[in-house]
Amino acid sequence: MPVPSIRLAAPVLALLALSACTADRTRFPSLAMRPAERAYGIGQPATPAPGLPLTAQVLAGADLSTRVATLRDAARTAHARFLDQQGAATRLIEAAKGAAPGTDAWSSAAIALAGLTSARGQGMVALADLDRLLIAATEKAAIGPDADLQTVSPAHHEVAALLAEEDRVIAALNAAMSD
Repeated sequence: MPVPSIRLAAPVLALLALSACTADRTRFPSLAMRPAERAYGIGQPATPAPGLPLTAQVLAGADLSTRVATLRDAARTAHARFLDQQGAATRLIEAAKGAAPGTDAWSSAAIALAGLTSARGQGMVALADLDRLLIAATEKAAIGPDADLQTVSPAHHEVAALLAEEDRVIAALNAAMSD
């Protein structure tokens, strides 16, 4: 039996491929909301989780010193949460030394490390808002008085130092987990 040549097979394959483009598009299910989706679609709007730091946008109506104090307090609260989780994470990571990835001990340690990273992220929100305030204060100080810069800068340095400490802890625990 002779093998069909590529010259004959190529046009036939092209015709088959093109015929797929002319398929009837009305055969697919509608993406409209179904009755069951309407019945269960009466959700409540999401509310912010308690204890999460406030953003500068929420505090936009407050004066600068109040915004800075609130963001500093939010970062301190997040750091306290980080420190609360650090001990348990350290114990779990120490217990998982030598464990193969995917084992229960390794998974528990990885989850604890992810929890620390999440707690660090809450402090990062406050630092990001302080970054914006620091930029605005620096721009204002470049052309006038530096009172805003004197208010924002110490809080920014404090929060950045807390997060740098958290970065060192996470890096050390991550290295210990990799051993």
